[in-house]
Amino acid sequence: MLANILMTTTEEPIMFIGEIMDNLRDPELWMGVASKLLQALILIIAAMILVRIVNRMIDNFFKVKSKSRLKGSSKRNQTLINVLQNAATVFIWFVVIMMVLETFSLPVRTLLAGAGVVGLAIGFGAQSLVKDMITGFFIILENQFDKGDFVRVNTSGTTVAEGEVLSLGLRASKIQGWEGELFIIPNGTINEVVNFSRYNAISMLDMNVSVEEDLDAVENILEQFFEARWQEEEMLVSKPEILGLQGIENGEAIIRVMLETQPMEHFGVTRRMRKAIKNHLEDKGIYISVPKMDIQDFDDKMAKDEGE
Repeated sequence: MLANILMTTTEEPIMFIGEIMDNLRDPELWMGVASKLLQALILIIAAMILVRIVNRMIDNFFKVKSKSRLKGSSKRNQTLINVLQNAATVFIWFVVIMMVLETFSLPVRTLLAGAGVVGLAIGFGAQSLVKDMITGFFIILENQFDKGDFVRVNTSGTTVAEGEVLSLGLRASKIQGWEGELFIIPNGTINEVVNFSRYNAISMLDMNVSVEEDLDAVENILEQFFEARWQEEEMLVSKPEILGLQGIENGEAIIRVMLETQPMEHFGVTRRMRKAIKNHLEDKGIYISVPKMDIQDFDDKMAKDEGE
């Protein structure tokens, strides 16, 4: 009796392994697997082609839009192109992955239902991710900044990044600083945005000349210079405006000039215009003054202190 039981127990695994081997030798099994693999490969290739087609359609749409009356800004269009292309890519690959799973007869609905329950549980611990995506959506919707803009990002009044926007996504934004550093900022932490690229920049240029100069004549020379040559500076939006005498310090008369430039171009324009004005005034026999200190009062005071 015991021998029969042992024999039966030993034969069952051998028979099970034999059945598996027979199934593996079945040509129809491998034909079915090859067919499903081929279908999955076709779906993946179709997804890659479809992603390229959709991306090209989005690019062409905005190219046509840029030539119409509703063209908008190029930075805004580029930002929308990146966001729409990313969203389309994610959607297409999600659908294709579901189709591949169905090809292999996997319970997609069950997996989605289980993923929904797991996602609900994870959602409570991923509130910051949801906050980042919602904030990113409103940044794009409200057009707070676009790719290529120069911005300062604050969190609760503290500056966390300042530089050029390299990319804007639903979860995070990438900003390149002055020295090439890369800031990757979750959108949910962005409380305040200062955008320097939205409107024209204003720069105040102060030129110092001697108080002994005829200031009316100096201003007239500058006015004629701006009238004739201001358009040589491409980044200037309008002719510089002479505001007049700003102050007198240490024997210098400070003449202030207001420059209106294209966004974020005021630094370079101010430097170039200061040099051009200096050279022009020197050609007219007017030189930039050197600060002077009247030491007579100082000598009188020293003498008085020594006499005491």
